[in-house]
Amino acid sequence: MSGAFEGKVVLVTGGAAGIGRATALAFAAQNAHVVVSDIDSQGGEQTVALIRAAGGQSSFIGCDVTRADQVAALMAAIESAHGRLDCAFNNAGIEVEQDKLADGDEAVFDSIMGVNVKGVWLCMKHQIPLMLAQGGGAIVNTASIAALGAAPKMSIYSASKHAVLGLTRSAAVEYAKRGIRINAV
Repeated sequence: MSGAFEGKVVLVTGGAAGIGRATALAFAAQNAHVVVSDIDSQGGEQTVALIRAAGGQSSFIGCDVTRADQVAALMAAIESAHGRLDCAFNNAGIEVEQDKLADGDEAVFDSIMGVNVKGVWLCMKHQIPLMLAQGGGAIVNTASIAALGAAPKMSIYSASKHAVLGLTRSAAVEYAKRGIRINAV
């Protein structure tokens, strides 16, 4: 049985649960080989097990998207194992804020911006060269409805998702003519 992603290699960051897991399962149902990545290795391996139990192809590679060395190693492992990366869903993200802006904590700010903004930037930074070398690909970054307006007691999270939209739009313009489609959901 073939699917829309037959023969394609797809990376899903934040694939251990929630939207990431659901997306990984959906790609696998369309016959993609899904590389699941997350800092939660137990959840990531569970996603892989679900994909394999349904007859799909999947592998897990642990990665903290805030660490440049780990993101580079993730892309190197994908290239070594598969020789390509057709699609990437940069979904790893956190929302831990529960204070008004003036009551916010610097460590919470650094954590949210690290995962939600730096993580997306690092992933695209290392995914784009792989895709350019093969003639194209597609990247989808997870934003949020909070990126389109205000969110009480979520100012840092909202700002991080505004930044994801900015990164996405800029990268989309920079690489569209080179065969890489970049969007946000």
